[in-house]
Amino acid sequence: MRKFVLAICLSSAMAMAADWKLSLKPRADLKADAPVLVEVTVKDAKGAPVEGAQVQLVLTMVEMDHGATKFDATQIRPGIYEAKPKFMMGGKWNIEMRATKGSESATAKQQVEVEDQ
Repeated sequence: MRKFVLAICLSSAMAMAADWKLSLKPRADLKADAPVLVEVTVKDAKGAPVEGAQVQLVLTMVEMDHGATKFDATQIRPGIYEAKPKFMMGGKWNIEMRATKGSESATAKQQVEVEDQ
């Protein structure tokens, strides 16, 4: 068990924070209990698209502890990634965007309001 934990810590320590800008754009109204298409844009410090990154969304509710729900995004164009997160209920949610490519990674958070169905 200790070797496993140590490996995770070393792996995290080797990732370098990239100077990337991550932004999120819902393609429809955010409603509870229905997958909603969202677009994540990943650009480098010069504004160029970051291609071939692994992008993940992590959802956490602001006012209640439902744990974290993760959704992988797929690249649809250079620097543009799509995911279909599903929010379990209406209310305020945090969406953390995580992008990793090689040894570089970046994160950004956005708070959204999700409507009840």
